[in-house]
Amino acid sequence: MLRLAFLLIIAVMAMLASWQIVTTDPGTVEINWFGTEVSTSALFGLLILVVLIAIALPVLRLLMFLIDAPGRIGKAGQRARIRKGQEALALGLIAAEAGEFEEARRQADRAEDLIEEPRLAMLLQARAAEVAGDTAAAERAYSGMLQHEDTEILGRKGLMAAALKRGDRTAARAHAEAALKASKTSTWPYQYAFDLAVQAGDWDNALETLEIGDKRKLVEDKVAKRRRAVLMAAQAAKMERERRIDKASDQAQKAFRMAPQFAPAAALAARLLVAEGKNERAASILEDAWESAPHPALAHAYRDLAAGESREARAGRMSAFADKRRDHRESKIVLAELAMERGDWATAQSLLEDAYRENPSSRICILFAQVARGRGDENGARTWLAQAAAAPRELDWSDLDPEGPAFMYDDTDWARLVYVFGDSGQLIHPRMERGQNDALGPVLALPTAALTAPRADLRAERAPDEAEIEEVR
Repeated sequence: MLRLAFLLIIAVMAMLASWQIVTTDPGTVEINWFGTEVSTSALFGLLILVVLIAIALPVLRLLMFLIDAPGRIGKAGQRARIRKGQEALALGLIAAEAGEFEEARRQADRAEDLIEEPRLAMLLQARAAEVAGDTAAAERAYSGMLQHEDTEILGRKGLMAAALKRGDRTAARAHAEAALKASKTSTWPYQYAFDLAVQAGDWDNALETLEIGDKRKLVEDKVAKRRRAVLMAAQAAKMERERRIDKASDQAQKAFRMAPQFAPAAALAARLLVAEGKNERAASILEDAWESAPHPALAHAYRDLAAGESREARAGRMSAFADKRRDHRESKIVLAELAMERGDWATAQSLLEDAYRENPSSRICILFAQVARGRGDENGARTWLAQAAAAPRELDWSDLDPEGPAFMYDDTDWARLVYVFGDSGQLIHPRMERGQNDALGPVLALPTAALTAPRADLRAERAPDEAEIEEVR
Protein backbone atom coordinates (compact mmCIF):
# COMPACT_ATOMS: atom_id res chain seq x y z
CA MET A 1 0.00 0.00 0.00
CA LEU A 2 2.80 2.47 0.90
CA ARG A 3 4.61 1.65 -2.30
CA LEU A 4 1.49 2.41 -4.30
CA ALA A 5 1.01 5.74 -2.49
CA PHE A 6 4.65 6.66 -3.07
CA LEU A 7 4.34 5.94 -6.77
CA LEU A 8 1.15 8.03 -6.95
CA ILE A 9 2.90 10.96 -5.22
CA ILE A 10 5.81 10.83 -7.63
CA ALA A 11 3.39 10.67 -10.57
CA VAL A 12 1.44 13.73 -9.28
CA MET A 13 4.65 15.70 -8.70
CA ALA A 14 5.91 14.90 -12.18
CA MET A 15 2.59 15.94 -13.66
CA LEU A 16 2.60 19.24 -11.74
CA ALA A 17 6.18 19.99 -12.76
CA SER A 18 5.39 19.48 -16.40
CA TRP A 19 2.24 21.56 -16.04
CA GLN A 20 4.28 24.43 -14.53
CA ILE A 21 6.69 24.37 -17.45
CA VAL A 22 4.10 24.45 -20.20
CA THR A 23 1.59 26.79 -18.48
CA THR A 24 2.12 30.62 -18.52
CA ASP A 25 -0.51 31.27 -15.82
CA PRO A 26 -0.32 28.56 -13.16
CA GLY A 27 -2.90 30.29 -10.92
CA THR A 28 -3.00 30.97 -7.15
CA VAL A 29 -4.42 29.27 -4.07
CA GLU A 30 -5.85 31.27 -1.11
CA ILE A 31 -6.57 29.73 2.27
CA ASN A 32 -8.50 31.48 5.09
CA TRP A 33 -8.10 29.55 8.37
CA PHE A 34 -9.62 31.22 11.47
CA GLY A 35 -8.69 34.74 10.31
CA THR A 36 -5.34 33.78 8.91
CA GLU A 37 -5.00 34.17 5.19
CA VAL A 38 -2.43 32.33 3.15
CA SER A 39 -1.92 32.95 -0.54
CA THR A 40 0.40 30.88 -2.71
CA SER A 41 0.72 29.53 -6.17
CA ALA A 42 -1.39 26.58 -7.28
CA LEU A 43 1.69 24.46 -7.83
CA PHE A 44 3.02 25.03 -4.32
CA GLY A 45 -0.42 24.39 -2.82
CA LEU A 46 -0.70 21.09 -4.58
CA LEU A 47 2.78 20.12 -3.48
CA ILE A 48 1.85 20.87 0.14
CA LEU A 49 -1.25 18.69 -0.27
CA VAL A 50 0.82 15.82 -1.65
CA VAL A 51 3.27 16.10 1.28
CA LEU A 52 0.43 16.05 3.79
CA ILE A 53 -1.02 12.93 2.19
CA ALA A 54 2.40 11.25 2.18
CA ILE A 55 2.74 11.97 5.90
CA ALA A 56 -0.85 10.94 6.71
CA LEU A 57 -0.64 7.51 5.08
CA PRO A 58 2.06 6.02 7.40
CA VAL A 59 0.34 7.57 10.40
CA LEU A 60 -2.95 6.02 9.38
CA ARG A 61 -1.28 2.64 8.85
CA LEU A 62 0.29 2.84 12.31
CA LEU A 63 -3.09 3.64 13.87
CA MET A 64 -4.69 0.70 12.07
CA PHE A 65 -1.91 -1.61 13.26
CA LEU A 66 -2.43 -0.48 16.87
CA ILE A 67 -6.18 -0.99 16.59
CA ASP A 68 -5.74 -4.53 15.16
CA ALA A 69 -3.01 -5.49 17.63
CA PRO A 70 -5.31 -7.33 20.10
CA GLY A 71 -6.83 -9.39 17.31
CA ARG A 72 -3.43 -10.18 15.87
CA ILE A 73 -2.19 -11.34 19.23
CA GLY A 74 -5.28 -13.54 19.63
CA LYS A 75 -4.84 -15.08 16.16
CA ALA A 76 -1.17 -15.75 16.87
CA GLY A 77 -2.16 -17.57 20.06
CA GLN A 78 -4.79 -19.55 18.18
CA ARG A 79 -2.28 -20.54 15.51
CA ALA A 80 0.11 -21.65 18.22
CA ARG A 81 -2.65 -23.80 19.78
CA ILE A 82 -3.43 -25.32 16.38
CA ARG A 83 0.24 -26.10 15.79
CA LYS A 84 0.47 -27.76 19.19
CA GLY A 85 -2.75 -29.67 18.52
CA GLN A 86 -1.49 -30.84 15.15
CA GLU A 87 1.73 -31.94 16.79
CA ALA A 88 -0.27 -33.86 19.39
CA LEU A 89 -2.29 -35.53 16.63
CA ALA A 90 0.83 -36.51 14.74
CA LEU A 91 2.55 -37.85 17.86
CA GLY A 92 -0.62 -39.69 18.85
CA LEU A 93 -1.02 -41.38 15.46
CA ILE A 94 2.66 -42.34 15.46
CA ALA A 95 2.32 -43.78 18.96
CA ALA A 96 -0.84 -45.66 17.99
CA GLU A 97 0.80 -47.25 14.97
CA ALA A 98 3.86 -48.08 17.08
CA GLY A 99 1.71 -49.86 19.66
CA GLU A 100 2.33 -47.33 22.46
CA PHE A 101 -1.33 -47.05 23.42
CA GLU A 102 -0.80 -45.07 26.68
CA GLU A 103 1.13 -42.39 24.84
CA ALA A 104 -1.46 -42.43 22.07
CA ARG A 105 -4.29 -41.87 24.55
CA ARG A 106 -2.38 -39.06 26.28
CA GLN A 107 -1.77 -37.30 22.98
CA ALA A 108 -5.41 -37.83 21.99
CA ASP A 109 -6.61 -36.08 25.16
CA ARG A 110 -4.08 -33.28 24.59
CA ALA A 111 -5.21 -32.82 20.99
CA GLU A 112 -8.85 -32.69 22.06
CA ASP A 113 -8.05 -29.86 24.50
CA LEU A 114 -5.97 -27.89 22.03
CA ILE A 115 -8.01 -28.22 18.83
CA GLU A 116 -11.68 -27.41 18.55
CA GLU A 117 -12.08 -30.22 16.04
CA PRO A 118 -13.75 -33.25 17.66
CA ARG A 119 -13.59 -35.33 14.47
CA LEU A 120 -9.80 -35.59 14.47
CA ALA A 121 -9.73 -36.21 18.20
CA MET A 122 -12.29 -39.04 17.86
CA LEU A 123 -10.24 -40.62 15.09
CA LEU A 124 -7.12 -40.59 17.25
CA GLN A 125 -9.06 -41.94 20.23
CA ALA A 126 -10.44 -44.76 18.08
CA ARG A 127 -7.02 -45.72 16.78
CA ALA A 128 -5.52 -45.58 20.27
CA ALA A 129 -8.31 -47.82 21.60
CA GLU A 130 -7.83 -50.28 18.73
CA VAL A 131 -4.12 -50.50 19.45
CA ALA A 132 -4.87 -51.05 23.12
CA GLY A 133 -7.34 -53.79 22.25
CA ASP A 134 -10.20 -51.86 23.84
CA THR A 135 -12.92 -52.68 21.30
CA ALA A 136 -15.66 -51.02 23.32
CA ALA A 137 -13.79 -47.70 23.49
CA ALA A 138 -13.02 -47.87 19.77
CA GLU A 139 -16.68 -48.48 18.97
CA ARG A 140 -17.70 -45.52 21.15
CA ALA A 141 -15.27 -43.28 19.24
CA TYR A 142 -16.45 -44.56 15.87
CA SER A 143 -20.09 -44.19 16.93
CA GLY A 144 -19.38 -40.54 17.68
CA MET A 145 -18.23 -40.10 14.08
CA LEU A 146 -21.71 -41.03 12.85
CA GLN A 147 -22.94 -37.62 14.06
CA HIS A 148 -20.87 -35.83 11.40
CA GLU A 149 -21.73 -36.27 7.74
CA ASP A 150 -18.12 -36.10 6.58
CA THR A 151 -16.94 -38.76 9.07
CA GLU A 152 -19.94 -41.11 8.89
CA ILE A 153 -18.32 -43.41 6.31
CA LEU A 154 -15.15 -43.69 8.38
CA GLY A 155 -17.21 -44.41 11.47
CA ARG A 156 -19.18 -47.11 9.67
CA LYS A 157 -15.97 -48.73 8.49
CA GLY A 158 -14.54 -48.80 12.00
CA LEU A 159 -17.77 -50.20 13.47
CA MET A 160 -17.93 -52.84 10.74
CA ALA A 161 -14.35 -53.92 11.42
CA ALA A 162 -15.10 -54.13 15.15
CA ALA A 163 -18.23 -56.21 14.48
CA LEU A 164 -16.28 -58.60 12.27
CA LYS A 165 -13.60 -58.93 14.95
CA ARG A 166 -16.16 -60.08 17.50
CA GLY A 167 -17.88 -62.33 14.94
CA ASP A 168 -21.10 -60.36 14.53
CA ARG A 169 -21.58 -60.58 10.77
CA THR A 170 -25.15 -59.28 10.96
CA ALA A 171 -24.02 -55.98 12.49
CA ALA A 172 -21.10 -55.80 10.06
CA ARG A 173 -23.49 -56.18 7.12
CA ALA A 174 -25.75 -53.46 8.52
CA HIS A 175 -22.86 -50.99 8.75
CA ALA A 176 -21.58 -51.89 5.27
CA GLU A 177 -25.04 -51.46 3.74
CA ALA A 178 -25.57 -48.15 5.55
CA ALA A 179 -22.20 -46.91 4.25
CA LEU A 180 -23.14 -48.06 0.75
CA LYS A 181 -26.25 -45.87 0.87
CA ALA A 182 -24.39 -42.91 2.37
CA SER A 183 -21.43 -42.92 -0.02
CA LYS A 184 -21.64 -42.89 -3.81
CA THR A 185 -17.91 -43.11 -4.47
CA SER A 186 -16.28 -45.25 -1.77
CA THR A 187 -15.57 -48.80 -2.93
CA TRP A 188 -15.22 -50.71 0.33
CA PRO A 189 -18.94 -50.56 1.34
CA TYR A 190 -19.95 -52.34 -1.85
CA GLN A 191 -17.30 -55.02 -1.53
CA TYR A 192 -18.05 -55.82 2.11
CA ALA A 193 -21.82 -55.62 1.72
CA PHE A 194 -21.68 -57.97 -1.27
CA ASP A 195 -19.23 -60.43 0.30
CA LEU A 196 -21.16 -60.64 3.57
CA ALA A 197 -24.46 -61.18 1.75
CA VAL A 198 -22.93 -63.96 -0.35
CA GLN A 199 -21.38 -65.61 2.71
CA ALA A 200 -24.78 -65.55 4.42
CA GLY A 201 -26.48 -67.12 1.39
CA ASP A 202 -28.73 -64.06 1.09
CA TRP A 203 -28.96 -64.20 -2.69
CA ASP A 204 -31.68 -61.52 -2.97
CA ASN A 205 -29.64 -58.98 -1.04
CA ALA A 206 -26.46 -59.96 -2.88
CA LEU A 207 -28.20 -59.33 -6.21
CA GLU A 208 -29.41 -55.90 -5.06
CA THR A 209 -25.92 -54.99 -3.90
CA LEU A 210 -24.44 -56.22 -7.17
CA GLU A 211 -26.85 -53.99 -9.09
CA ILE A 212 -25.66 -50.97 -7.10
CA GLY A 213 -22.02 -51.86 -7.72
CA ASP A 214 -22.67 -52.36 -11.41
CA LYS A 215 -24.43 -49.00 -11.79
CA ARG A 216 -21.58 -47.23 -9.99
CA LYS A 217 -18.99 -49.03 -12.14
CA LEU A 218 -17.40 -50.62 -9.08
CA VAL A 219 -17.30 -53.99 -10.84
CA GLU A 220 -16.46 -54.90 -14.43
CA ASP A 221 -19.42 -55.55 -16.72
CA LYS A 222 -18.34 -59.11 -17.55
CA VAL A 223 -17.74 -59.97 -13.91
CA ALA A 224 -21.08 -58.47 -12.89
CA LYS A 225 -22.88 -60.50 -15.55
CA ARG A 226 -21.28 -63.80 -14.53
CA ARG A 227 -21.80 -63.12 -10.83
CA ARG A 228 -25.44 -62.30 -11.51
CA ALA A 229 -25.89 -65.61 -13.33
CA VAL A 230 -24.47 -67.58 -10.39
CA LEU A 231 -26.62 -65.71 -7.88
CA MET A 232 -29.76 -66.28 -9.94
CA ALA A 233 -28.94 -69.97 -10.26
CA ALA A 234 -28.43 -70.14 -6.50
CA GLN A 235 -31.81 -68.47 -6.05
CA ALA A 236 -33.40 -71.07 -8.34
CA ALA A 237 -31.81 -73.93 -6.38
CA LYS A 238 -33.15 -72.45 -3.13
CA MET A 239 -36.63 -72.11 -4.64
CA GLU A 240 -36.45 -75.73 -5.77
CA ARG A 241 -35.68 -76.83 -2.21
CA GLU A 242 -38.65 -74.77 -1.03
CA ARG A 243 -40.90 -76.56 -3.59
CA ARG A 244 -41.49 -73.38 -5.60
CA ILE A 245 -40.83 -75.19 -8.85
CA ASP A 246 -42.44 -72.68 -11.24
CA LYS A 247 -40.46 -69.73 -9.90
CA ALA A 248 -37.32 -71.85 -9.69
CA SER A 249 -37.65 -72.81 -13.36
CA ASP A 250 -38.11 -69.19 -14.47
CA GLN A 251 -35.15 -68.02 -12.42
CA ALA A 252 -32.90 -70.82 -13.68
CA GLN A 253 -33.76 -69.94 -17.28
CA LYS A 254 -32.94 -66.28 -16.58
CA ALA A 255 -29.61 -67.36 -15.13
CA PHE A 256 -28.90 -69.42 -18.25
CA ARG A 257 -29.74 -66.51 -20.55
CA MET A 258 -27.46 -64.28 -18.47
CA ALA A 259 -24.46 -66.64 -18.95
CA PRO A 260 -25.05 -69.52 -21.40
CA GLN A 261 -21.53 -70.80 -20.65
CA PHE A 262 -22.48 -71.45 -16.99
CA ALA A 263 -23.32 -75.15 -17.15
CA PRO A 264 -24.93 -75.43 -13.67
CA ALA A 265 -27.62 -72.93 -14.67
CA ALA A 266 -28.36 -74.78 -17.91
CA ALA A 267 -28.45 -78.17 -16.18
CA LEU A 268 -30.71 -76.83 -13.42
CA ALA A 269 -33.06 -75.15 -15.89
CA ALA A 270 -33.28 -78.31 -18.00
CA ARG A 271 -34.00 -80.50 -14.98
CA LEU A 272 -36.78 -78.20 -13.78
CA LEU A 273 -38.30 -78.00 -17.26
CA VAL A 274 -38.30 -81.79 -17.54
CA ALA A 275 -40.13 -81.93 -14.19
CA GLU A 276 -42.76 -79.67 -15.77
CA GLY A 277 -42.98 -81.90 -18.83
CA LYS A 278 -41.30 -79.35 -21.11
CA ASN A 279 -38.71 -81.66 -22.63
CA GLU A 280 -38.37 -79.79 -25.92
CA ARG A 281 -37.58 -76.54 -24.16
CA ALA A 282 -35.10 -78.38 -21.93
CA ALA A 283 -33.41 -79.90 -24.99
CA SER A 284 -33.15 -76.47 -26.62
CA ILE A 285 -31.46 -75.01 -23.54
CA LEU A 286 -28.98 -77.88 -23.32
CA GLU A 287 -28.14 -77.60 -27.02
CA ASP A 288 -27.55 -73.85 -26.75
CA ALA A 289 -25.41 -74.36 -23.66
CA TRP A 290 -23.38 -77.06 -25.41
CA GLU A 291 -22.70 -74.76 -28.35
CA SER A 292 -21.63 -72.03 -25.94
CA ALA A 293 -19.40 -74.13 -23.64
CA PRO A 294 -19.53 -77.95 -23.75
CA HIS A 295 -19.56 -79.60 -20.35
CA PRO A 296 -20.02 -83.29 -19.45
CA ALA A 297 -22.98 -82.50 -17.19
CA LEU A 298 -24.83 -81.13 -20.20
CA ALA A 299 -24.26 -84.43 -22.01
CA HIS A 300 -25.58 -86.28 -18.96
CA ALA A 301 -28.72 -84.18 -18.88
CA TYR A 302 -29.29 -84.42 -22.63
CA ARG A 303 -28.78 -88.19 -22.59
CA ASP A 304 -31.51 -88.65 -19.98
CA LEU A 305 -34.12 -86.37 -21.59
CA ALA A 306 -36.05 -89.14 -23.34
CA ALA A 307 -37.05 -91.98 -21.03
CA GLY A 308 -37.48 -95.46 -22.45
CA GLU A 309 -35.88 -94.82 -25.85
CA SER A 310 -33.79 -97.51 -27.53
CA ARG A 311 -30.01 -97.53 -27.40
CA GLU A 312 -29.84 -96.80 -31.13
CA ALA A 313 -32.19 -93.82 -30.87
CA ARG A 314 -30.27 -92.39 -27.94
CA ALA A 315 -26.95 -92.89 -29.74
CA GLY A 316 -28.26 -91.03 -32.78
CA ARG A 317 -29.55 -88.17 -30.64
CA MET A 318 -26.28 -87.92 -28.70
CA SER A 319 -24.22 -88.01 -31.89
CA ALA A 320 -26.21 -85.09 -33.29
CA PHE A 321 -25.75 -83.29 -29.97
CA ALA A 322 -21.95 -83.76 -30.05
CA ASP A 323 -21.79 -82.65 -33.69
CA LYS A 324 -22.84 -79.13 -32.63
CA ARG A 325 -19.26 -78.67 -31.36
CA ARG A 326 -17.51 -81.60 -33.01
CA ASP A 327 -14.04 -80.08 -32.67
CA HIS A 328 -14.36 -79.66 -28.89
CA ARG A 329 -12.72 -82.07 -26.48
CA GLU A 330 -15.99 -82.92 -24.73
CA SER A 331 -17.63 -83.79 -28.04
CA LYS A 332 -14.78 -86.18 -28.83
CA ILE A 333 -15.28 -87.84 -25.45
CA VAL A 334 -19.03 -88.24 -26.04
CA LEU A 335 -18.39 -89.74 -29.48
CA ALA A 336 -15.74 -92.05 -27.97
CA GLU A 337 -18.24 -93.26 -25.38
CA LEU A 338 -20.83 -93.88 -28.09
CA ALA A 339 -18.22 -95.92 -29.98
CA MET A 340 -17.55 -97.88 -26.80
CA GLU A 341 -21.26 -98.67 -26.45
CA ARG A 342 -21.35 -100.28 -29.86
CA GLY A 343 -18.01 -102.04 -29.30
CA ASP A 344 -16.02 -99.95 -31.78
CA TRP A 345 -12.89 -99.84 -29.65
CA ALA A 346 -10.55 -98.58 -32.42
CA THR A 347 -12.68 -95.46 -33.02
CA ALA A 348 -13.05 -94.91 -29.29
CA GLN A 349 -9.29 -95.09 -28.76
CA SER A 350 -8.58 -92.71 -31.64
CA LEU A 351 -10.96 -90.11 -30.22
CA LEU A 352 -9.60 -90.55 -26.70
CA GLU A 353 -6.05 -90.04 -27.95
CA ASP A 354 -7.03 -86.54 -29.12
CA ALA A 355 -8.63 -85.80 -25.75
CA TYR A 356 -5.60 -87.18 -23.90
CA ARG A 357 -3.21 -84.91 -25.83
CA GLU A 358 -5.25 -81.88 -24.78
CA ASN A 359 -5.43 -82.89 -21.12
CA PRO A 360 -4.07 -86.24 -19.85
CA SER A 361 -6.46 -86.39 -16.89
CA SER A 362 -7.59 -89.25 -14.68
CA ARG A 363 -10.94 -89.22 -16.45
CA ILE A 364 -9.37 -90.04 -19.82
CA CYS A 365 -7.14 -92.69 -18.25
CA ILE A 366 -10.23 -94.41 -16.85
CA LEU A 367 -11.89 -94.36 -20.26
CA PHE A 368 -8.72 -95.84 -21.78
CA ALA A 369 -8.93 -98.57 -19.13
CA GLN A 370 -12.49 -99.31 -20.24
CA VAL A 371 -11.33 -99.56 -23.84
CA ALA A 372 -8.58 -101.98 -22.80
CA ARG A 373 -11.05 -104.04 -20.76
CA GLY A 374 -13.47 -104.08 -23.70
CA ARG A 375 -10.74 -105.60 -25.81
CA GLY A 376 -10.01 -108.14 -23.13
CA ASP A 377 -6.68 -106.59 -22.13
CA GLU A 378 -6.93 -106.73 -18.34
CA ASN A 379 -3.24 -105.91 -17.86
CA GLY A 380 -3.63 -102.76 -19.97
CA ALA A 381 -6.77 -101.83 -18.03
CA ARG A 382 -4.95 -102.16 -14.71
CA THR A 383 -2.08 -100.06 -16.06
CA TRP A 384 -4.43 -97.28 -17.10
CA LEU A 385 -6.24 -97.38 -13.75
CA ALA A 386 -2.93 -97.07 -11.94
CA GLN A 387 -2.06 -94.08 -14.10
CA ALA A 388 -5.49 -92.58 -13.40
CA ALA A 389 -4.75 -92.61 -9.67
CA ALA A 390 -1.78 -90.29 -10.20
CA ALA A 391 -3.11 -88.22 -13.10
CA PRO A 392 -4.56 -84.74 -12.50
CA ARG A 393 -8.30 -84.36 -12.01
CA GLU A 394 -10.49 -82.31 -14.30
CA LEU A 395 -11.60 -79.43 -12.13
CA ASP A 396 -15.01 -79.01 -13.74
CA TRP A 397 -15.84 -82.73 -13.84
CA SER A 398 -15.23 -84.06 -10.34
CA ASP A 399 -18.82 -83.87 -9.11
CA LEU A 400 -20.55 -85.90 -11.80
CA ASP A 401 -22.58 -89.01 -11.14
CA PRO A 402 -23.68 -90.91 -14.26
CA GLU A 403 -26.85 -92.06 -12.53
CA GLY A 404 -27.85 -88.82 -10.82
CA PRO A 405 -28.15 -85.04 -11.38
CA ALA A 406 -25.02 -82.94 -11.39
CA PHE A 407 -24.34 -79.73 -9.51
CA MET A 408 -26.23 -80.62 -6.35
CA TYR A 409 -24.64 -77.69 -4.54
CA ASP A 410 -25.34 -76.26 -1.10
CA ASP A 411 -25.19 -72.54 -0.27
CA THR A 412 -21.47 -72.72 0.50
CA ASP A 413 -20.78 -74.21 -2.92
CA TRP A 414 -22.82 -71.53 -4.68
CA ALA A 415 -21.00 -68.86 -2.67
CA ARG A 416 -17.64 -70.17 -3.90
CA LEU A 417 -18.87 -70.23 -7.50
CA VAL A 418 -19.86 -66.56 -7.27
CA TYR A 419 -16.14 -65.77 -7.23
CA VAL A 420 -14.63 -68.77 -9.03
CA PHE A 421 -16.91 -68.49 -12.05
CA GLY A 422 -18.03 -64.90 -11.56
CA ASP A 423 -14.56 -63.36 -11.44
CA SER A 424 -12.57 -65.63 -13.74
CA GLY A 425 -15.17 -67.49 -15.82
CA GLN A 426 -13.81 -70.84 -14.64
CA LEU A 427 -16.07 -73.67 -13.53
CA ILE A 428 -14.25 -75.46 -10.73
CA HIS A 429 -16.17 -77.69 -8.39
CA PRO A 430 -15.91 -76.39 -4.81
CA ARG A 431 -14.82 -79.83 -3.61
CA MET A 432 -11.64 -79.46 -5.64
CA GLU A 433 -10.94 -76.09 -4.01
CA ARG A 434 -11.38 -77.63 -0.59
CA GLY A 435 -8.78 -80.27 -1.46
CA GLN A 436 -11.16 -83.21 -1.22
CA ASN A 437 -10.64 -86.25 -3.44
CA ASP A 438 -13.04 -87.37 -6.12
CA ALA A 439 -13.94 -90.99 -6.65
CA LEU A 440 -11.97 -93.06 -9.10
CA GLY A 441 -13.57 -95.92 -10.95
CA PRO A 442 -16.51 -96.69 -13.24
CA VAL A 443 -18.60 -93.95 -11.61
CA LEU A 444 -16.64 -91.40 -13.65
CA ALA A 445 -17.54 -92.95 -17.00
CA LEU A 446 -20.43 -91.26 -18.79
CA PRO A 447 -22.42 -94.16 -20.27
CA THR A 448 -22.42 -97.07 -17.87
CA ALA A 449 -23.55 -99.22 -20.77
CA ALA A 450 -19.97 -99.13 -21.97
CA LEU A 451 -19.05 -101.54 -19.19
CA THR A 452 -21.50 -104.13 -20.53
CA ALA A 453 -20.88 -103.52 -24.23
CA PRO A 454 -20.02 -106.68 -26.21
CA ARG A 455 -16.31 -107.43 -26.37
CA ALA A 456 -14.73 -107.90 -29.72
CA ASP A 457 -12.94 -111.15 -30.54
CA LEU A 458 -9.36 -110.62 -29.44
CA ARG A 459 -8.08 -112.60 -32.41
CA ALA A 460 -9.76 -110.12 -34.74
CA GLU A 461 -8.07 -107.14 -33.11
CA ARG A 462 -5.14 -105.49 -34.73
CA ALA A 463 -1.72 -106.43 -33.31
CA PRO A 464 -0.43 -102.85 -32.80
CA ASP A 465 -3.21 -101.91 -30.34
CA GLU A 466 -1.12 -102.43 -27.19
CA ALA A 467 1.71 -100.46 -28.75
CA GLU A 468 -0.74 -97.64 -29.44
CA ILE A 469 -1.75 -97.61 -25.80
CA GLU A 470 1.90 -97.42 -24.76
CA GLU A 471 2.41 -94.51 -27.13
CA VAL A 472 -0.54 -92.65 -25.64
CA ARG A 473 0.95 -93.10 -22.18
